[in-house]
Amino acid sequence: MDRVKPQRVLAFIKAWQKNVRANTAMLFALMVVPIFVVMAFAIDSSRQVNSARHVQFALDAASLAGVLALRDSSLSDADIEQIAKTAFLSNLNTAQSDLGCPAQEVDIDRDEVSVKVSADCEFDAMIGGGITTETLYVKNAAKAQASLRKLDLALMLDVSGSMRGVKLDYLKTAAKDMATSMLDLSTDGRVRLALVSFSSAVNAGEYGNFVQGLPVLDDEELDGVNKVCVSERSGPAAWTDDAPAPFRWIGNEAILCPDTSVVPLTNNLTTLTNAIDALIADGSTAGHLAVAWAWYLVSPEWAGIWPASSRPLEYSDPDALKAVILMSDGRFNTQYAKHILGLSGWQATRMCEAIRARGIVVFSVAFQAPSDAQYVLKTCADNDRRYFEANSGEELLDAYAAIVSQLSVLSLSE
Repeated sequence: MDRVKPQRVLAFIKAWQKNVRANTAMLFALMVVPIFVVMAFAIDSSRQVNSARHVQFALDAASLAGVLALRDSSLSDADIEQIAKTAFLSNLNTAQSDLGCPAQEVDIDRDEVSVKVSADCEFDAMIGGGITTETLYVKNAAKAQASLRKLDLALMLDVSGSMRGVKLDYLKTAAKDMATSMLDLSTDGRVRLALVSFSSAVNAGEYGNFVQGLPVLDDEELDGVNKVCVSERSGPAAWTDDAPAPFRWIGNEAILCPDTSVVPLTNNLTTLTNAIDALIADGSTAGHLAVAWAWYLVSPEWAGIWPASSRPLEYSDPDALKAVILMSDGRFNTQYAKHILGLSGWQATRMCEAIRARGIVVFSVAFQAPSDAQYVLKTCADNDRRYFEANSGEELLDAYAAIVSQLSVLSLSE
């Protein structure tokens, strides 16, 4: 046998030391497990965040549904609990399919008018047992509380000639639906509504002579002391809600106006629906006058004008919310102090600015109205969410329903 030379042995050893052809496979085998674990952790973490978001959304919806139901005194705690749980599970269906929430708790506080819903949810981890936990958990809660703020709300209703027929029928339905909804949601007289209809002017009714500085029984037009057509006032009080007084009297230049007079703030649904049913469409459109009177009806400055039960809440009351809803289908085209104050549309927008400055929320609805009327009403609201364009009777009903939803203010806590 030939003897192996030492030089060859050393060369073989050096070559073997330099050979790295199997290192990649070995390193991959060593790294694949921790890489997979890290990826699984990352995916599970993402799933947990998304699950928490879905659960919170479902809990928010459930608590809101519960507190809305709570305002119906005919429902028991068990009824409200079922409503809240049903809302939770319905909204949870949008989440990942393996997310389970076997238990929900519903806490009802009738004194606070709140509903709190909590849930313990879980889903299986991608890998579990020896390396990570088998189950991941999501625990959240949401609480909704009904706003108990007192509400003074004035509805301005256009009964000019262009509203005749089906349009007036839809307006009556929308106004009555709103009155019914708002008063059904209220308790202890927290919500009161006032009405002011308008055409060529506003009928101030039994209050008209007094606010014009005339004898209470004055009936110059021979149409009864309960029909007093009023125009705008000029002078330093033109753009204010100052109480009527010398140099601040309401104008008396108008001779045509609706037969239905203003209705001061009330929570008597029958009074409101009877007044709405009595509306008749006729005449032109003095919208700025109705804007002013909507303000007067909710202004504490006019407390001495209205009956004791209709006296508006103070502006300074932290628990008070004041709002007006302006509605028209046509161009504001009638004014009585044009030479002093300007056209009806301009007067309306300036009056709206003064109303909003007092913290009163202004909603407006343009019902099949021309572009210039839409501009006035949109400017009055000064908020896209509070301005509505209705091109059909159904859209008018929807607009008033949407305003009811906004006025039924709810706040989420936690």
